[in-house]
This record gives sequence, C-alpha cells and structure tokens, in this order.
Amino acid sequence: MEQRKIIMDCDPGIDDAMALAYAASRPDAFKILAVTTVAGNQELQKVTANALDLTAFYGLDTEVAAGMSQPLINKLAPATDYHGENGLGNCVLPGSEKQAVEEMAVFYIRRKLMELPENEKATLVCTAPLTNIAMLLKLFPEVKSRICEIIFMGGSASGGNVTASAEFNIYTDPEAAKIVFGSGVPLVMCGLDVTEKCVLTASQIAKLAQSGNKIAHFCGEMGAYSLDHGNKYKRVVSIHDAVPFMYLTHPEIFEAEKAVLDVECSDCASRGRTICDFRWWREEELESNNLVLMRADSTEFQKYLIEGLYELGEMVKGN
Repeated sequence: MEQRKIIMDCDPGIDDAMALAYAASRPDAFKILAVTTVAGNQELQKVTANALDLTAFYGLDTEVAAGMSQPLINKLAPATDYHGENGLGNCVLPGSEKQAVEEMAVFYIRRKLMELPENEKATLVCTAPLTNIAMLLKLFPEVKSRICEIIFMGGSASGGNVTASAEFNIYTDPEAAKIVFGSGVPLVMCGLDVTEKCVLTASQIAKLAQSGNKIAHFCGEMGAYSLDHGNKYKRVVSIHDAVPFMYLTHPEIFEAEKAVLDVECSDCASRGRTICDFRWWREEELESNNLVLMRADSTEFQKYLIEGLYELGEMVKGN
C-alpha cells in the first residue's frame, strides 16, 4: 500500500481519539505530517491538550497546532454531554511534555503543504467542524494544488443527530462547510449514512476495557463512557471519526455515490443540513470531485479497527 501524507484536523473527542489510534497503527499506510485542532467537541484549549496527550500516548512523533477557537458565525456549543468534561469521556492520560507549536493551525497547515516537494500532495483528514479548513482555503487558495483530497467526517444525506436534519460537525459551522464544499478540491464525505453503520457493540467495548493492552483498554474505557452517555438504548457506539482513515486503508468495505454538495446556512429549522445532490450529471465540471459514502460492511470495520487498536498497543508497549 502506498503511504499517504496526512494532515489530521480534529477536535478530540472520543471518536477522534480512536481514529488517531487506528491511523497510528498503520505506519505503512499513513505518514502523519501534523495534527491540528479546532473547537468542536470541546473548547480549543481542551481538544489541543487532548491531541498533545494522545500523540504522546500513541507514540507519534507529530507536531500539534491549535486553530480556530470559534466557528465563523455560530457560537460554539461543545458536545460535553457526549464526550465528557475533558472531551475523552473523562478518561485521564499521562500529560504530554510537548507543547503545541506557536504557529496558528491555518498558517501551519499552509506551510506544511507548501513545503512538500513540487510533485507531492497531502490528504486532509477532517474529523471536526471545517472552520480551520475554510479559513485555509479562503486565505491561501494556492494550497489547493497541494491537496490530494479532503476526506471529512460530517454531514448526512438522510437526517441529523444534533437536529432532525443536521449532523454535529456541519451544524457547528455550516458557513465553513459551504466554503469547503465550493472550493473545487476533491471531497469524500463520510456522513451519518455510513458512520452510523461503523459501530462497536457493548460486548466489544467491554472486552476492550478489560484488556491488559493499554491502547485497547483506553479505547474501551472511552467507548464505555459513550455507551452510557447518548447510546444507552442503542447498545452500540458509532466510531464516526475512524471512517475516513478506514476508507483509505480498506475502500472495498464501503460503497460510495457521486454527488454535488451544499449546505443550508439560513437561520431556519434545517440550518446545517447537508444537501447531497446525486444528480451529478447536471454539473459535469464537478462530476469527479465529490463522493459520499453511503454503505459499509460493519463486521469488517469492527475487525480492522479492533485489530488496529491491539496492534498499536503492542507497538507502544513499554513506552
């Protein structure tokens, strides 16, 4: 498998934490150039501290840069009920000795992209509101030529989770999503249609939490918190943010459809709704740019994710 250069823009976040663990377990597939943070699941200071602690815990020699602390227009409303006061289901990691780089994430991402050799590109994996990425593309449109594609967790073609029609990441900053959707950069949308099929069951979470493998145990503890806070009756936990990385390593377990993307930004009941126009043939110039993941093999997703968590635990044993 060809190793992809990745910049992960995130707001850790329980499922962001599991996503990064999976990515860290696959050094053959991913060269993680940077982890950048944006306010979303929790306030910027907390998600940045989490990113620093997670990269250290996972054995990643990767810099962390903090980005936007507020959406472009909306007032931030963190998902504290779902992710806990610290964003990681109140699980505590050893504190990292590293500090975030002084450069603000938008400028940092631009520099990392422009420093790539002329014939190379990076993939942006976004598991948070798209505020940083919107600012990047508006301020520095020259970076588009250095981006292979943007693979983002967000949106839904069928219904929401924070409102009846809007998914959390897009709802948090719909104006940012609209900028990214209209940028012309190739997009892969990993929305609720597919991420709610990519779950861990209560029994799988319990087994992880009981493990002596420190990565599996940590992820099981976070999963148990999710199970008790928002998933009590479903008895499964969607690992939304692992889907973009899983798509890159195992595209065969997903089915995608072409679409033209837009988002509802007006102040109405459907604010933040993702508009997926599957009549892509009406706009030929966008035909090859956007894919929307619609279906996934849940069993295969579970197998690959759990294997990755245990493998990472073996890789970092003793650290």
